[in-house]
Amino acid sequence: MAYIHERNITANDVGITIKTSNRTSLELDVASTGNIIVRGPHTTTDEEARDLVTRRRRWIYRQLTHLCETTLENPMKVIEDGEQFPLFGRPHTLRIIRRDPGASPANAYTHPDLGPIIDLHQHAATNQDDARRTLITFYSNATRTWLENHGHQITQLTTNPDTPLTVSWRARTRWITRHKNGALTLHWALGQLPTRLLREFLHRTLGLHSIADGKELDHYLKNLWLGRLQLTPDPEAPTNPKNSDTCPKCHAHPGNLHTNWCDLARCAFTGFQRSGCQHPSTICLTLWTGRWPGEEECEEYGFYYQPVDGFREPCNADDEGAEPDLNRLYTECVWDPGQQRMILRV
Repeated sequence: MAYIHERNITANDVGITIKTSNRTSLELDVASTGNIIVRGPHTTTDEEARDLVTRRRRWIYRQLTHLCETTLENPMKVIEDGEQFPLFGRPHTLRIIRRDPGASPANAYTHPDLGPIIDLHQHAATNQDDARRTLITFYSNATRTWLENHGHQITQLTTNPDTPLTVSWRARTRWITRHKNGALTLHWALGQLPTRLLREFLHRTLGLHSIADGKELDHYLKNLWLGRLQLTPDPEAPTNPKNSDTCPKCHAHPGNLHTNWCDLARCAFTGFQRSGCQHPSTICLTLWTGRWPGEEECEEYGFYYQPVDGFREPCNADDEGAEPDLNRLYTECVWDPGQQRMILRV
């Protein structure tokens, strides 16, 4: 059946596409892209479409959640210094360090020079399963603490204000589990979401009004890290077989801007990971040079290290196993927005 007319409207900041034809009834659909589509006769009004979407809101949320659970990117993370792990939307740089045996195996904080950091105990970093278990436990605890502090503010908007909210550490792909007693168990990976989107997720789950961009939430859900790890990069497996010079995250070619959602891109104003900055739109996008951010500066300043018995020891660039020391770079250098690179502190 050919559609004669198509138009777009919004309902509570949710985009709706209305497609009209010679049919006689209204029909609601959620496309694989996440778009909400109302099909109806030519006489369908905007208010009729909005009313249908409002009445079927819970069904729509279930469909959107199902899409996000079945079309996951499931990115790979590498257990090495400099890898990025988001916590409540803020990118944290991984550091593998020595610690006292009784200390927490993973800890997040803001370093005065390096910015947001996750310190991982070297003993956990030497074994893939230990590293995965440690990081999943870390996210579970962080998400649980957030729910304890903020969850009741959301559940009190429902007819069951004392709804229990818990977190699961299991590596499954269902974002939410509903129990017979009304309790909800959240997936540990949801602690990677920005807090405004975590609130939107709970609003969506509980059938409450929308408070953030639903499509942005869907994008984040599809790209959450779900526990895939490797200890070191595989030199024989390029991130993009078609062109190893392209960005490993967004596939931008050298000399081109990263995409808006690339989590490797740096902010043009601060030099830190762009996904954690608050600048509007795309005004702080940076160019992909063909090399990992900071590598060129490490090469120029001679900042290298090599792993020795599980520790990082400073070394020369031509020493066996030498790697760019990005932690030292962000400690001893500052970002120059004019040159778009790290420069030595004066």
